[in-house]
Amino acid sequence: MKNYVITKINNMKIRSKLILSFIIVVFVPVLITGLFLTYELRNMAVDKAVDAANSDVARVKTLVSEALAPPIYVSNYILLDQRLKEMTNRQYESIYEVVVAYENYPTLQLYKQNYTEIADVRFYYNNETMLNNWSFVPITEDTKLTDWYQTAVSGKGLLNWSLIENEMKDNQKGLSLTRVIHSIEHGTFGVLVIDVNTNYLNWILSQETLPTMIVDSNNNIVAANRTDLINSNLEEDTFSTKLINEELGTFRDVIFDEPSYVIVENISVENSLNDLRIVSTITDAEIVQDANRLSRLGIIIISFSFFVALILIYSFSHLISKRLSILSNHIDKVAKGNLSTSLIVDGEDEIGKLSEQFNTMTVSIKELLEEVEEKNNEKRMLEKRQDEIKFKMLASQINPHFLFNTLETIRMRAHINGEKEIAHAVKKLGKLLRTSLEVGGGMIPLKQEIEMVTAYLEIQNFRFSERIEFELRIDQESKNCRIPPLSIQPLVENAVIHGLENKAEGGRIIVETSVIDNLILVRVIDNGVGIKNEKVKEISHSLKEERDRAENRIGLRNVHERLMLTYGKGLVIESEYLKGTCISFYIPVQK
Repeated sequence: MKNYVITKINNMKIRSKLILSFIIVVFVPVLITGLFLTYELRNMAVDKAVDAANSDVARVKTLVSEALAPPIYVSNYILLDQRLKEMTNRQYESIYEVVVAYENYPTLQLYKQNYTEIADVRFYYNNETMLNNWSFVPITEDTKLTDWYQTAVSGKGLLNWSLIENEMKDNQKGLSLTRVIHSIEHGTFGVLVIDVNTNYLNWILSQETLPTMIVDSNNNIVAANRTDLINSNLEEDTFSTKLINEELGTFRDVIFDEPSYVIVENISVENSLNDLRIVSTITDAEIVQDANRLSRLGIIIISFSFFVALILIYSFSHLISKRLSILSNHIDKVAKGNLSTSLIVDGEDEIGKLSEQFNTMTVSIKELLEEVEEKNNEKRMLEKRQDEIKFKMLASQINPHFLFNTLETIRMRAHINGEKEIAHAVKKLGKLLRTSLEVGGGMIPLKQEIEMVTAYLEIQNFRFSERIEFELRIDQESKNCRIPPLSIQPLVENAVIHGLENKAEGGRIIVETSVIDNLILVRVIDNGVGIKNEKVKEISHSLKEERDRAENRIGLRNVHERLMLTYGKGLVIESEYLKGTCISFYIPVQK
């Protein structure tokens, strides 16, 4: 089998061998690598999206829990309110007495006015001498038949959360807290109903980009950021049994006729008969949208590169084959005894030199042995040429992983030889290169950018033999905030190159971040040579000019333009000549 393959390869033309080598050595490995990276990119996109969705759900849970706190507080207060119990158990002689009693007890109305989270407060009572004023409502036979009433009465004073109709407001549905209030002294009871402001809950959910809803224990959707889902039931819509059966956590399912990830979080309330759930969904299409776009772009670039490379390989192989074909024809003539033939081949490469040697060989029969030697040389040179071509093709595949592995080898050698400073510097350089190459177009945590800045400054500290010192004043609150990639490191590099390189000693750079009024302030301060006022104005003006007129400030301009495009505000440059420079910018807090 081995000999058969070798024979087949040997029988192939040089052009075919070159093209086959290109396919085996370049096309197939790059294709496999591209498929693997695409797969990993999609997985990373899924993990990132699910983590972000879980964070959003946790934030919503906190806000909703805060919104439910006032109704719980009010119900606990009313549970112990003796005035309410005395008023609802008193026998009134006239309507006037009832009206006066209501005027002297405005507590329920005050709760509704003072708490945004509360839409209405009603107390259902058994007292034929009282009147229905929409805050105090008599218990009717229809009321006794409702599920919420029966659940509250049998709940022994525990809280119940459910979607009920408010007969005082045209039977509008909404999330309500119900609770039985016993009057032990009088041997009676009433039912407290506190309607939660669902508009407020819907407003909380409207801040989320993903479909998010709040569901009660009866699978009623009490609030959502999609109006078509509000007050509907999971069993009525095309929701899965996992949701209906109150499964918690993160799982995959088909929601709204699309494959999706579903995140379900429980909102547990103390002293409650039931709980509420937060449900958030994210479709596969939304998750891999950016990954698919990058994959398509990568496929286009790789395909174009392959097409150009294939044309070049084909052209080079054609030129080599053509010249070798001319040489072969002349060799055939000599083999037949025609020693007067003269070979003319353009070029000064191996084939061109071979043609000159061939002409010399035909001068004399005495040089026949030399001719044989020249043919052997020809063969060796052709093999060398093929090896060189293969080597170049292999070399063209050198990628960042090779560079990182090489740097790691250098670092380990330096470490073994006791050169810890060099090993540390090489390690930081590798980390800086890896981070720079892996940076994408999305936002990154500020702490990741600070890691890149730290690596860069430690390398500069190594270069200048500690002529440059640096200090990082990073606000803990800002570390997990997201910022555009490579927005701080170019400012630090500018400070080193233009501010401190010409300073003999005592160079110092301070990188400072702080959170002020929901804004992140980033400042890069150096004690370098500073800039004159006229020069500061010139630089600030040049950042706003056309790109070809500000080439000497590419790093600053790049950061300035990205900040302007993203946030509408760019860099602020402050400097005092011979004392130092401060470059700063503000961006909104994003987590």
